[in-house]
Amino acid sequence: MIELNFTFFIQVINFFLIIFILNKLLYKPILKILEERDERIGGGHQKAKKFMDDAQAILADYNQKLHNAKIDTLNKKNVDRSAASEQANAIIDDARKKAEAIIEQIQQEMAHEMEQAKKELEPELGVMAATIAQQILGRKVA
Repeated sequence: MIELNFTFFIQVINFFLIIFILNKLLYKPILKILEERDERIGGGHQKAKKFMDDAQAILADYNQKLHNAKIDTLNKKNVDRSAASEQANAIIDDARKKAEAIIEQIQQEMAHEMEQAKKELEPELGVMAATIAQQILGRKVA
């Protein structure tokens, strides 16, 4: 059977004294270091998460600006293309009108020259007709 004597109480006091000393010198500092480490890791995770969120926001903003720039560029391109097409059509219409005016002027000049040629050749018409008839008939026509 276990005897409860003075050494037992000394052993119990010694046990509690060692627990107290180890708690003060070993357990609490180690726990404090572990807690600080966990806080640093947790803070690092929070900072990393914040940086990732910031990066995602910046990337989304960049993509939005890029998309808007592409749309603006396409709109400007379409506007420029429409303006160029309108300008080309105006140039073509102007050229067509000038060509029609030149053709009409040439036709008028040709009609005028034909009239002038008819007037010049009309007095000689009788002589030419007589010459042609003479050559065809082989005799002089009066």
